[in-house]
Amino acid sequence: MSRERILEAIDLEEPDMVPFFDFLYETRSFEKILGRKISTLTPEIIVEGHKALDLDMICAGAGPPEGWKNRRIAPDIEVDEWGIKYRITQELKTLPWYLEGPIKGPEDLEQYQMPDPYASGRLKDLETILKIVGDEMAVAASFPIGGPLTAAGFLTGFDTVLKYVIADPVFADRLLDLQTWYCLEIGKQYLDAGIEIIFLNEDLGDIHGPFMAPKMLRDRVIPYLKRLCDELKKRGARILLHCDGNLNPIMDDLLELGIDGLHPLERKAKMDIGEVKSRYGDRICLIGNVDASVLLPLGSYEEITGQIKECMETGAPGGGYIFASDHSIHPGIPGNKAKFLFRTAKKYRKYPSTKTC
Repeated sequence: MSRERILEAIDLEEPDMVPFFDFLYETRSFEKILGRKISTLTPEIIVEGHKALDLDMICAGAGPPEGWKNRRIAPDIEVDEWGIKYRITQELKTLPWYLEGPIKGPEDLEQYQMPDPYASGRLKDLETILKIVGDEMAVAASFPIGGPLTAAGFLTGFDTVLKYVIADPVFADRLLDLQTWYCLEIGKQYLDAGIEIIFLNEDLGDIHGPFMAPKMLRDRVIPYLKRLCDELKKRGARILLHCDGNLNPIMDDLLELGIDGLHPLERKAKMDIGEVKSRYGDRICLIGNVDASVLLPLGSYEEITGQIKECMETGAPGGGYIFASDHSIHPGIPGNKAKFLFRTAKKYRKYPSTKTC
């Protein structure tokens, strides 16, 4: 079944066939895949959308407390429980536009009140998804606003937190320590609820390379990720890292975290699946590598098929590969292209993946 298929791939084995996964989280994406208007994205619709693509794993996560409603401070601006301001439009729906966080400097942190990770109802939707799918599908869970650095970036602005890591390491450490604690407390609840896989969403670079010098990342940021991964793995979690960008200069550092899988192997960032498989495929499960930026929204069906075959032929042999795009099934991808991606991939998912499929 799908759950076993995912777990075996993460454990670097060859399951019965190559597993399928993708991030699918925006209302407009579900509308395009299911072919109908959706007013509220419920757990039932989330499961239905993933099944429509024949995915083997769903990624969901903790939400706001029961009864929480964002505070509207302008016709198109809301503030969430973290104090983060977003611009809301009908077009954006479930993915509002980030404006600013509540912490501008050390003095703001003194007054800041973190959301309660144990607030009632925070895991309600995730628990409903678990009940719906049972053992049929794998369910992974991600942190509400990302890993320690990403979450700190939402609170301060991402450029700002990177500057503080360099210019005010004491303040940056306080921020990162606080977010590491929060992620760990949420992660404990995930594992208690029956989650076996945790997705650590933590972007550390862009298409050019890491956001800061590898040594700076190694000294100032990665220790927090290591602490988080160590604590969760002690409790039995499998950890998958979502990290966009060109990670080649820090791949060895990422593997030192003890992560079990790496997503999304972004093509335009020079993450060559063949090279990564050759160097690290015996140590980590690889996830993704189908171009979601240009190919899936704009490419021909023939081009998409060619990339499907390439990923299967290169990533699948020997196991330890989960087929996915190199980011997500976002609203820019037509529903028919998303369906074609996984429908066609079915033809090439049997082991061994060969050019004669």
